[in-house]
Amino acid sequence: MSEVRHLFQGISKEDYRKMMVCFHSVEKQYDHGELVCTYGTSSGQIGIVLEGTVQLLRTHLDGRQTILEQLGPGDIFSETLSFVSENSSTVQVICTSRSRIQFIDYGHLIKRCPKACPFHSRLVNNALQMISQKAVHLSERLEVLSQRSTREKLQCYFGLLAEQKHSRTFLLPFSYSALADYLSVDRSAMMREIKRMKNEGLIRTDRHEITIC
Repeated sequence: MSEVRHLFQGISKEDYRKMMVCFHSVEKQYDHGELVCTYGTSSGQIGIVLEGTVQLLRTHLDGRQTILEQLGPGDIFSETLSFVSENSSTVQVICTSRSRIQFIDYGHLIKRCPKACPFHSRLVNNALQMISQKAVHLSERLEVLSQRSTREKLQCYFGLLAEQKHSRTFLLPFSYSALADYLSVDRSAMMREIKRMKNEGLIRTDRHEITIC
């Protein structure tokens, strides 16, 4: 089964417009660094990233931040659809670039459409597949974090990116500081390890482009 890259994949523009009127959807613009929502106060809405990039961040008691997800155009986020614990008040959705986000109420997604619209069924099917894909990505994330050393985490993560891109050369989806947060490692130690990996001929780097040798 092919990957669903957008909640409205396979739905015509005309059907999409009808659906958004029916769902009373709201579209909002956000600037870089702006808070979109905090889990626990998002009122059961589903956010669809139309433009830009956002991150799901968990802030720990000691002030450290962990990137739970990096989302781009077509991706969805919602406390209702997430895999975070009930104690999710420290999970925030933050824009990492100027972004445009559409919101629909979760109730509109799951309730039975009185008109039995075929595109509503397609929407529900897309949502279920995207949730399944999130579970796969979470499993991959756990695989990375389960590695003991910083080098092992880097090698595991770079390997996953190479598989996704079907190429030994790929671009990091975020900055090196964000990568350190994502891997839950110290940034300085991570950069030293990347330098050692380059010196040993394991990888080549050109800014955010990585090549596995």
